[in-house]
This record gives sequence, C-alpha cells and structure tokens, in this order.
Amino acid sequence: MKKIFKNFIGLCTLAVVTSVLFVNCSSSDDGANPGIPGMEGKNMKFTITIDNVTMDDYISFVAVSSSFNTNTIWKVNGAERANETGISLDKQSFSGSTKTYVIESISPLPAASLSMQFIPFTDKSITYSYKAEINGTVVKDEQNITVTNPNSHTAQYSY
Repeated sequence: MKKIFKNFIGLCTLAVVTSVLFVNCSSSDDGANPGIPGMEGKNMKFTITIDNVTMDDYISFVAVSSSFNTNTIWKVNGAERANETGISLDKQSFSGSTKTYVIESISPLPAASLSMQFIPFTDKSITYSYKAEINGTVVKDEQNITVTNPNSHTAQYSY
C-alpha cells in the first residue's frame, strides 16, 4: 500500500511538472512579453521548515510556475535554479543539516501552484512550519505544526 501511494504521488507530481514544462517550453520569435492584458505578475516567497524527518518518512514539497519570458524563475536559499520551472524537495532535502528552505521568484510570476505532503511512518513525529508571501504580504502562516503517525498532512495552494 505504501509503495502504491508513493507511486501515485510521484505520478501526480510528474504530471504537474510536465504540464508546466510543456507550456513553458513553447517558443516566441518576437521577444515581446506574451502576458495577458490585465494579468499582473506576483512576487512570491515560500518558506518551509521540517524537523525530525527520518528515511522512513514520506516528504513531498513542490512549487511550480511559468514565466512570461524565461525558464529561470526560482531561487532557493539565495541560489538561482537555472532552467527550473518547478522546485521539488523530499525527505533527503530535510534529513541533513538544512531544515529550512526559502523559495523565491526571481521576477513576478503570473501564478504558482504549491503542494505538500508529509507522512510519518514511524512513531516519531514531524514538525513543520510554512509561510507564503505574495507581493510582500503574508497570505499563509503555519508555525510548528506537529504530524504524528498514523496522521498525515496534505495541502495544495494556488497563488
């Protein structure tokens, strides 16, 4: 059951990332901003901290978007991620010394989709904090939320 669930989540993540890449990889010869009139981009910043992750746990944190004129749209902990329209973090991302990731848009984006799922498979609980800022305004702030087996946490947001 655990393997089927992981495969399902993996396929869903792959479908979202593939869709974004397909839309984002079309070419435009004129170099003009192909933005939709009246649709303004938004500066986005997401901060995620997860503590007590073990290799038995399932962790998925994915942020995807597209840009009007570039494929390099994110920086993670201050470092630009070239040609990545999606950022994916898993249990390996949080099991080392880095427990907090700050994901920021490099330039205004038309929209972004974010999903997260945390499943502790041991008796050890996971604690997470998540904050979303759009144009400098905090729109979601969850601090020190504990998830203990057999419970899990799943959320999807659109900005």
